[in-house]
Amino acid sequence: MNGGRGGNTGQNGGADPNGTAGGQVPIPGMGGGGGAGYGSHVSGGAGYAGGGGGMALGNAESAYFSGGGGGSSFVSGSGVSEGRTAPGSGTRAGGQDDPLYQSPVGDAGNRGQVVLQWSEFTVTPGGPPDVQLVQGGAAGYPGVRVDADVAFDPVSVTVALPADRGLLFGTQTLADYQLTVQDAGGQTAQYVGVLSQDGMSLVFSDVDLQVPGTSVMWVAVSAHHDADLGATNLDFTVGGKTSPSTTIVVSPNFTVSPGGAPVTAERGGPPVYPGVEVRNNGTHEIPLQTVTVTLPAGTGLRFGTANSPDHQLTVWNANGDITVYVGTISGDGQSLTFSDVDLGTPDDGSQSVMWVCVSAGDDTPVGDTSVEFSVGVRTSPSTTIHVI
Repeated sequence: MNGGRGGNTGQNGGADPNGTAGGQVPIPGMGGGGGAGYGSHVSGGAGYAGGGGGMALGNAESAYFSGGGGGSSFVSGSGVSEGRTAPGSGTRAGGQDDPLYQSPVGDAGNRGQVVLQWSEFTVTPGGPPDVQLVQGGAAGYPGVRVDADVAFDPVSVTVALPADRGLLFGTQTLADYQLTVQDAGGQTAQYVGVLSQDGMSLVFSDVDLQVPGTSVMWVAVSAHHDADLGATNLDFTVGGKTSPSTTIVVSPNFTVSPGGAPVTAERGGPPVYPGVEVRNNGTHEIPLQTVTVTLPAGTGLRFGTANSPDHQLTVWNANGDITVYVGTISGDGQSLTFSDVDLGTPDDGSQSVMWVCVSAGDDTPVGDTSVEFSVGVRTSPSTTIHVI
Protein backbone atom coordinates (compact mmCIF):
# COMPACT_ATOMS: atom_id res chain seq x y z
CA MET A 1 0.00 0.00 0.00
CA ASN A 2 2.94 2.32 0.46
CA GLY A 3 3.97 2.71 -3.19
CA GLY A 4 2.09 4.57 -5.86
CA ARG A 5 0.82 2.63 -8.86
CA GLY A 6 2.82 2.61 -12.07
CA GLY A 7 1.74 4.81 -14.93
CA ASN A 8 0.16 3.57 -18.15
CA THR A 9 1.95 4.00 -21.44
CA GLY A 10 2.96 7.63 -21.84
CA GLN A 11 1.90 8.57 -18.26
CA ASN A 12 3.88 9.45 -15.14
CA GLY A 13 3.84 7.04 -12.20
CA GLY A 14 1.28 7.44 -9.39
CA ALA A 15 2.07 9.20 -6.10
CA ASP A 16 2.46 7.33 -2.82
CA PRO A 17 0.05 7.80 0.18
CA ASN A 18 2.11 10.73 1.44
CA GLY A 19 1.74 12.55 -1.88
CA THR A 20 5.21 11.89 -3.17
CA ALA A 21 5.17 12.09 -7.00
CA GLY A 22 5.74 8.98 -9.07
CA GLY A 23 8.35 8.47 -11.76
CA GLN A 24 8.31 10.93 -14.63
CA VAL A 25 8.22 10.00 -18.31
CA PRO A 26 11.17 11.84 -19.90
CA ILE A 27 10.03 11.49 -23.52
CA PRO A 28 6.39 11.52 -24.71
CA GLY A 29 5.25 8.14 -25.91
CA MET A 30 7.59 6.12 -23.71
CA GLY A 31 6.39 3.44 -21.29
CA GLY A 32 4.67 4.34 -18.05
CA GLY A 33 6.56 5.81 -15.11
CA GLY A 34 7.32 3.77 -12.01
CA GLY A 35 5.11 4.17 -8.98
CA ALA A 36 6.32 6.38 -6.11
CA GLY A 37 7.02 4.98 -2.65
CA TYR A 38 8.35 5.92 0.74
CA GLY A 39 11.64 4.44 -0.35
CA SER A 40 12.17 6.70 -3.33
CA HIS A 41 10.48 9.94 -4.28
CA VAL A 42 12.20 9.79 -7.70
CA SER A 43 11.01 6.42 -8.93
CA GLY A 44 12.32 6.16 -12.50
CA GLY A 45 10.32 6.61 -15.66
CA ALA A 46 10.18 3.70 -18.02
CA GLY A 47 11.73 3.94 -21.47
CA TYR A 48 14.90 3.18 -23.38
CA ALA A 49 16.66 5.23 -20.62
CA GLY A 50 15.30 2.68 -18.12
CA GLY A 51 13.39 3.20 -14.89
CA GLY A 52 14.94 4.28 -11.61
CA GLY A 53 15.94 1.64 -9.10
CA GLY A 54 13.83 0.97 -5.98
CA MET A 55 14.90 1.93 -2.44
CA ALA A 56 14.16 0.77 1.11
CA LEU A 57 14.15 2.81 4.38
CA GLY A 58 13.91 1.53 7.96
CA ASN A 59 15.12 -1.54 9.84
CA ALA A 60 14.35 -5.19 9.68
CA GLU A 61 11.22 -4.79 11.81
CA SER A 62 9.89 -1.79 10.01
CA ALA A 63 10.87 -0.91 6.45
CA TYR A 64 9.33 0.72 3.43
CA PHE A 65 10.05 -0.44 -0.14
CA SER A 66 9.42 0.94 -3.58
CA GLY A 67 9.95 -0.72 -6.98
CA GLY A 68 11.95 0.59 -9.93
CA GLY A 69 10.41 1.83 -13.16
CA GLY A 70 9.66 -0.75 -15.83
CA GLY A 71 11.16 -1.08 -19.33
CA SER A 72 9.58 0.15 -22.52
CA SER A 73 9.28 -0.63 -26.23
CA PHE A 74 9.99 2.91 -27.45
CA VAL A 75 11.32 3.02 -31.03
CA SER A 76 12.54 6.10 -32.86
CA GLY A 77 15.58 7.68 -34.53
CA SER A 78 17.07 8.12 -37.98
CA GLY A 79 16.86 5.07 -40.19
CA VAL A 80 13.83 3.71 -38.31
CA SER A 81 10.60 3.46 -40.28
CA GLU A 82 7.14 2.34 -39.20
CA GLY A 83 8.23 2.08 -35.57
CA ARG A 84 5.57 1.67 -32.88
CA THR A 85 5.36 1.59 -29.10
CA ALA A 86 3.91 -1.71 -27.90
CA PRO A 87 2.85 -1.58 -24.22
CA GLY A 88 3.12 -4.68 -22.05
CA SER A 89 0.56 -5.97 -19.59
CA GLY A 90 1.55 -7.08 -16.12
CA THR A 91 4.48 -9.47 -16.52
CA ARG A 92 3.89 -9.95 -20.25
CA ALA A 93 5.93 -8.14 -22.89
CA GLY A 94 4.28 -5.99 -25.50
CA GLY A 95 4.39 -6.69 -29.21
CA GLN A 96 3.57 -10.39 -28.97
CA ASP A 97 1.31 -10.05 -32.00
CA ASP A 98 4.40 -9.48 -34.20
CA PRO A 99 5.02 -12.49 -36.51
CA LEU A 100 8.71 -12.42 -35.55
CA TYR A 101 8.00 -12.58 -31.79
CA GLN A 102 9.42 -15.62 -30.01
CA SER A 103 7.83 -16.52 -26.68
CA PRO A 104 8.71 -15.88 -23.86
CA VAL A 105 11.07 -13.10 -24.99
CA GLY A 106 10.52 -9.90 -22.98
CA ASP A 107 8.25 -11.41 -20.35
CA ALA A 108 9.22 -11.00 -16.69
CA GLY A 109 12.46 -12.81 -15.95
CA ASN A 110 13.38 -13.27 -19.62
CA ARG A 111 15.74 -11.53 -21.99
CA GLY A 112 14.72 -9.14 -24.73
CA GLN A 113 14.99 -9.70 -28.48
CA VAL A 114 16.50 -7.69 -31.35
CA VAL A 115 15.56 -8.68 -34.93
CA LEU A 116 17.70 -7.33 -37.78
CA GLN A 117 16.37 -7.15 -41.34
CA TRP A 118 18.12 -5.78 -44.42
CA SER A 119 17.62 -5.23 -48.13
CA GLU A 120 19.80 -6.31 -51.04
CA PHE A 121 20.12 -5.26 -54.66
CA THR A 122 20.13 -7.79 -57.50
CA VAL A 123 22.33 -7.76 -60.62
CA THR A 124 21.15 -9.51 -63.81
CA PRO A 125 21.97 -9.30 -67.54
CA GLY A 126 20.47 -6.09 -68.89
CA GLY A 127 19.92 -4.01 -71.98
CA PRO A 128 18.80 -5.28 -75.40
CA PRO A 129 18.40 -9.02 -76.04
CA ASP A 130 21.76 -9.32 -77.83
CA VAL A 131 24.67 -7.01 -78.64
CA GLN A 132 25.78 -7.62 -82.24
CA LEU A 133 29.49 -7.05 -82.95
CA VAL A 134 31.32 -7.41 -86.25
CA GLN A 135 35.00 -8.33 -86.31
CA GLY A 136 36.89 -5.04 -86.64
CA GLY A 137 33.61 -3.10 -86.54
CA ALA A 138 31.89 -0.53 -84.36
CA ALA A 139 31.46 -0.79 -80.59
CA GLY A 140 28.43 -2.30 -78.87
CA TYR A 141 27.17 -1.73 -75.34
CA PRO A 142 26.63 -4.85 -73.21
CA GLY A 143 25.52 -4.27 -69.63
CA VAL A 144 23.64 -5.40 -66.55
CA ARG A 145 20.45 -4.41 -64.73
CA VAL A 146 20.36 -3.46 -61.03
CA ASP A 147 17.13 -3.71 -59.00
CA ALA A 148 16.61 -2.54 -55.41
CA ASP A 149 13.83 -1.26 -53.16
CA VAL A 150 16.06 1.09 -51.15
CA ALA A 151 19.04 3.33 -51.76
CA PHE A 152 22.60 2.04 -51.28
CA ASP A 153 25.93 3.72 -50.69
CA PRO A 154 28.22 3.95 -53.76
CA VAL A 155 29.97 0.69 -54.65
CA SER A 156 32.93 -0.54 -56.67
CA VAL A 157 32.22 -2.02 -60.12
CA THR A 158 34.60 -4.30 -62.06
CA VAL A 159 34.00 -5.24 -65.70
CA ALA A 160 36.04 -8.11 -67.18
CA LEU A 161 36.42 -9.16 -70.81
CA PRO A 162 36.19 -12.89 -71.64
CA ALA A 163 39.60 -14.52 -71.99
CA ASP A 164 40.96 -15.27 -75.47
CA ARG A 165 37.89 -14.03 -77.38
CA GLY A 166 39.48 -10.98 -79.03
CA LEU A 167 37.28 -8.28 -77.44
CA LEU A 168 38.52 -4.87 -76.30
CA PHE A 169 37.18 -1.81 -74.49
CA GLY A 170 36.20 0.81 -77.06
CA THR A 171 37.53 0.15 -80.57
CA GLN A 172 40.93 -0.46 -82.12
CA THR A 173 41.20 3.24 -83.01
CA LEU A 174 39.51 4.77 -79.93
CA ALA A 175 39.76 3.21 -76.46
CA ASP A 176 36.78 3.79 -74.15
CA TYR A 177 37.11 3.22 -70.39
CA GLN A 178 33.74 4.66 -69.32
CA LEU A 179 30.89 3.07 -67.39
CA THR A 180 27.44 4.58 -67.95
CA VAL A 181 24.68 4.19 -65.33
CA GLN A 182 21.10 5.04 -66.32
CA ASP A 183 18.35 5.43 -63.73
CA ALA A 184 14.67 4.52 -64.11
CA GLY A 185 13.93 8.01 -65.44
CA GLY A 186 16.50 7.81 -68.24
CA GLN A 187 19.08 10.10 -66.62
CA THR A 188 22.71 8.93 -67.02
CA ALA A 189 25.97 9.33 -65.12
CA GLN A 190 29.42 8.38 -66.40
CA TYR A 191 32.41 7.00 -64.50
CA VAL A 192 36.00 6.61 -65.77
CA GLY A 193 37.64 3.31 -64.86
CA VAL A 194 41.19 2.12 -64.30
CA LEU A 195 42.41 -0.44 -66.86
CA SER A 196 44.26 -3.50 -65.57
CA GLN A 197 47.82 -4.11 -66.75
CA ASP A 198 46.71 -6.96 -69.00
CA GLY A 199 43.96 -4.81 -70.53
CA MET A 200 41.29 -7.34 -69.62
CA SER A 201 39.32 -5.49 -66.92
CA LEU A 202 38.21 -2.04 -65.77
CA VAL A 203 37.62 -0.99 -62.16
CA PHE A 204 35.24 1.88 -61.33
CA SER A 205 35.15 3.37 -57.81
CA ASP A 206 32.26 4.98 -55.89
CA VAL A 207 29.56 4.17 -58.45
CA ASP A 208 26.06 5.39 -57.52
CA LEU A 209 23.68 2.56 -58.41
CA GLN A 210 20.83 5.05 -59.05
CA VAL A 211 18.35 3.05 -56.94
CA PRO A 212 15.73 2.53 -55.47
CA GLY A 213 14.08 1.26 -58.59
CA THR A 214 15.76 -0.24 -61.65
CA SER A 215 18.93 1.04 -63.25
CA VAL A 216 21.08 -0.22 -66.13
CA MET A 217 24.85 0.09 -66.53
CA TRP A 218 27.02 -0.66 -69.56
CA VAL A 219 30.44 -0.26 -71.19
CA ALA A 220 31.59 0.02 -74.82
CA VAL A 221 33.34 -2.99 -76.38
CA SER A 222 34.27 -4.12 -79.88
CA ALA A 223 35.79 -7.17 -81.57
CA HIS A 224 39.24 -7.46 -83.18
CA HIS A 225 39.42 -8.49 -86.84
CA ASP A 226 40.45 -11.97 -85.64
CA ALA A 227 38.00 -12.22 -82.72
CA ASP A 228 36.32 -15.58 -82.20
CA LEU A 229 32.90 -15.83 -83.78
CA GLY A 230 29.77 -16.71 -81.81
CA ALA A 231 28.22 -15.80 -78.47
CA THR A 232 30.02 -14.60 -75.36
CA ASN A 233 29.57 -12.01 -72.57
CA LEU A 234 31.35 -9.72 -70.12
CA ASP A 235 31.44 -10.26 -66.35
CA PHE A 236 30.17 -7.39 -64.16
CA THR A 237 30.97 -7.42 -60.42
CA VAL A 238 28.80 -4.79 -58.73
CA GLY A 239 29.41 -4.31 -55.03
CA GLY A 240 30.59 -7.92 -54.73
CA LYS A 241 27.72 -9.36 -56.80
CA THR A 242 28.73 -10.90 -60.15
CA SER A 243 26.55 -11.30 -63.24
CA PRO A 244 27.13 -11.92 -66.94
CA SER A 245 26.31 -9.01 -69.23
CA THR A 246 23.90 -8.93 -72.11
CA THR A 247 24.83 -11.66 -74.60
CA ILE A 248 27.40 -10.55 -77.19
CA VAL A 249 27.27 -12.17 -80.65
CA VAL A 250 30.36 -11.72 -82.85
CA SER A 251 29.85 -12.09 -86.61
CA PRO A 252 32.47 -12.16 -89.41
CA ASN A 253 33.87 -8.95 -90.82
CA PHE A 254 33.27 -10.14 -94.38
CA THR A 255 31.52 -12.99 -96.15
CA VAL A 256 32.46 -14.96 -99.25
CA SER A 257 29.89 -16.53 -101.56
CA PRO A 258 29.69 -17.82 -105.16
CA GLY A 259 29.82 -14.84 -107.50
CA GLY A 260 28.22 -14.29 -110.87
CA ALA A 261 26.25 -16.56 -113.18
CA PRO A 262 27.35 -20.16 -113.87
CA VAL A 263 30.03 -20.61 -116.54
CA THR A 264 30.18 -23.32 -119.22
CA ALA A 265 33.49 -25.10 -119.92
CA GLU A 266 33.95 -27.31 -122.99
CA ARG A 267 36.26 -30.28 -122.55
CA GLY A 268 39.56 -29.36 -124.19
CA GLY A 269 38.11 -25.95 -124.99
CA PRO A 270 38.85 -22.29 -124.04
CA PRO A 271 39.20 -21.08 -120.44
CA VAL A 272 36.42 -19.81 -118.18
CA TYR A 273 36.54 -17.52 -115.14
CA PRO A 274 34.75 -18.85 -112.02
CA GLY A 275 34.87 -16.63 -108.95
CA VAL A 276 33.40 -15.49 -105.67
CA GLU A 277 31.82 -12.35 -104.26
CA VAL A 278 33.17 -10.68 -101.10
CA ARG A 279 30.92 -8.47 -98.95
CA ASN A 280 31.90 -6.12 -96.12
CA ASN A 281 29.61 -6.75 -93.11
CA GLY A 282 30.30 -3.48 -91.31
CA THR A 283 33.99 -3.43 -90.47
CA HIS A 284 36.73 -0.87 -90.97
CA GLU A 285 39.96 -1.40 -92.92
CA ILE A 286 39.81 -5.14 -93.50
CA PRO A 287 43.40 -6.38 -93.34
CA LEU A 288 45.12 -7.82 -96.40
CA GLN A 289 44.19 -11.48 -96.79
CA THR A 290 45.75 -14.70 -98.04
CA VAL A 291 43.63 -16.28 -100.79
CA THR A 292 43.94 -19.93 -101.80
CA VAL A 293 42.09 -21.39 -104.79
CA THR A 294 41.88 -25.18 -105.06
CA LEU A 295 40.75 -27.27 -108.03
CA PRO A 296 38.35 -30.16 -107.43
CA ALA A 297 40.24 -33.45 -107.19
CA GLY A 298 39.95 -35.98 -110.00
CA THR A 299 38.21 -33.68 -112.49
CA GLY A 300 41.06 -32.83 -114.85
CA LEU A 301 40.45 -29.07 -114.43
CA ARG A 302 43.59 -26.92 -114.69
CA PHE A 303 44.64 -23.29 -114.13
CA GLY A 304 44.74 -21.60 -117.54
CA THR A 305 44.98 -24.01 -120.50
CA ALA A 306 47.27 -26.84 -121.47
CA ASN A 307 49.33 -24.49 -123.65
CA SER A 308 49.02 -21.35 -121.52
CA PRO A 309 49.02 -21.79 -117.73
CA ASP A 310 47.48 -18.88 -115.82
CA HIS A 311 48.35 -18.34 -112.15
CA GLN A 312 46.60 -15.00 -111.69
CA LEU A 313 43.84 -13.80 -109.37
CA THR A 314 41.80 -10.81 -110.51
CA VAL A 315 39.98 -8.58 -107.98
CA TRP A 316 37.32 -6.14 -109.19
CA ASN A 317 36.82 -3.85 -106.22
CA ALA A 318 33.79 -1.85 -105.04
CA ASN A 319 35.00 1.24 -106.90
CA GLY A 320 35.21 -0.61 -110.23
CA ASP A 321 39.01 -0.84 -110.24
CA ILE A 322 40.79 -4.09 -111.14
CA THR A 323 43.91 -5.46 -109.43
CA VAL A 324 45.76 -8.59 -110.56
CA TYR A 325 47.80 -10.82 -108.21
CA VAL A 326 50.22 -13.58 -109.22
CA GLY A 327 50.01 -16.70 -107.11
CA THR A 328 52.25 -19.62 -106.17
CA ILE A 329 51.27 -23.02 -107.59
CA SER A 330 51.37 -26.06 -105.32
CA GLY A 331 53.60 -29.04 -106.13
CA ASP A 332 50.68 -31.10 -107.35
CA GLY A 333 49.35 -28.24 -109.46
CA GLN A 334 45.99 -28.37 -107.67
CA SER A 335 46.04 -25.04 -105.82
CA LEU A 336 47.21 -21.44 -106.11
CA THR A 337 48.06 -19.23 -103.13
CA PHE A 338 47.97 -15.42 -103.28
CA SER A 339 49.44 -13.28 -100.46
CA ASP A 340 48.47 -9.80 -99.24
CA VAL A 341 45.30 -9.49 -101.27
CA ASP A 342 43.27 -6.29 -100.83
CA LEU A 343 39.64 -7.40 -100.88
CA GLY A 344 38.51 -4.02 -102.22
CA THR A 345 35.55 -3.62 -99.83
CA PRO A 346 36.31 -0.49 -97.77
CA ASP A 347 32.81 0.34 -96.49
CA ASP A 348 29.91 -1.37 -94.75
CA GLY A 349 27.94 -3.31 -97.36
CA SER A 350 30.46 -2.77 -100.16
CA GLN A 351 31.17 -5.74 -102.47
CA SER A 352 33.93 -6.97 -104.73
CA VAL A 353 34.39 -9.95 -107.06
CA MET A 354 37.49 -12.10 -107.57
CA TRP A 355 38.15 -14.88 -110.07
CA VAL A 356 40.74 -17.19 -111.61
CA CYS A 357 41.21 -18.73 -115.07
CA VAL A 358 40.54 -22.48 -115.48
CA SER A 359 39.80 -24.88 -118.33
CA ALA A 360 38.53 -28.44 -118.69
CA GLY A 361 40.75 -31.27 -119.97
CA ASP A 362 39.77 -33.73 -122.62
CA ASP A 363 38.82 -36.29 -119.99
CA THR A 364 37.08 -33.94 -117.49
CA PRO A 365 33.78 -35.55 -116.42
CA VAL A 366 30.68 -33.90 -117.82
CA GLY A 367 28.49 -32.16 -115.26
CA ASP A 368 28.58 -29.39 -112.66
CA THR A 369 31.58 -28.66 -110.48
CA SER A 370 33.40 -25.67 -108.94
CA VAL A 371 36.72 -24.52 -107.54
CA GLU A 372 37.12 -23.66 -103.86
CA PHE A 373 38.16 -20.16 -102.68
CA SER A 374 39.62 -19.76 -99.18
CA VAL A 375 39.80 -16.06 -98.27
CA GLY A 376 41.47 -15.72 -94.90
CA VAL A 377 39.53 -18.21 -92.76
CA ARG A 378 36.38 -18.07 -94.95
CA THR A 379 35.77 -20.72 -97.58
CA SER A 380 33.27 -20.80 -100.42
CA PRO A 381 32.72 -22.66 -103.69
CA SER A 382 33.07 -20.58 -106.81
CA THR A 383 30.51 -19.89 -109.46
CA THR A 384 29.18 -23.21 -110.80
CA ILE A 385 31.23 -24.64 -113.68
CA HIS A 386 29.06 -26.58 -116.12
CA VAL A 387 31.33 -28.98 -118.05
CA ILE A 388 30.08 -30.18 -121.45
